[in-house]
Amino acid sequence: MVYAVRVVYRYVRRYFKFLLVGVMNAAVDLGVLNALLLAFPTRSPLVLMAYNTIGVMAAICNSYLWNRFWTFGDIATGSRREKMKFALQSLINLVLNDAILVGANDYLVTHRGLPYMLGSNLAKGGAMFVSSSVSYVFMRMFVFKRRNVLHLETHRR
Repeated sequence: MVYAVRVVYRYVRRYFKFLLVGVMNAAVDLGVLNALLLAFPTRSPLVLMAYNTIGVMAAICNSYLWNRFWTFGDIATGSRREKMKFALQSLINLVLNDAILVGANDYLVTHRGLPYMLGSNLAKGGAMFVSSSVSYVFMRMFVFKRRNVLHLETHRR
């Protein structure tokens, strides 16, 4: 019973660390996106997607550092394979984020008549929620996956 409680505690603690890193990533992502929208206003979906891509990439760099060394620090290896998996996860995150942002922004601004900055930020919030949820699953189950100790012992012999 005590072991089960420790395991649950470890997963809950890791998830809350991930959420805190997510808040930092959101600040970076939204900060970059809004700075670009304020400095270089646009209504072009392609330019909006480019601004979003820059913001997401900045957040991805922040995410890798914090998740690699803090959230998943006990199981992350920093290996080339792990970095490649993180890059693949990041690409999926970026494509999903861009697609949701552009689609939701079009709907909110064109069909609902919201002001562009408000629609863009609401769409971005939805994009961040969906892509970060998918990202957690990918990072926990695919990127920073604890290797089977028994398998490692067998493989070393």
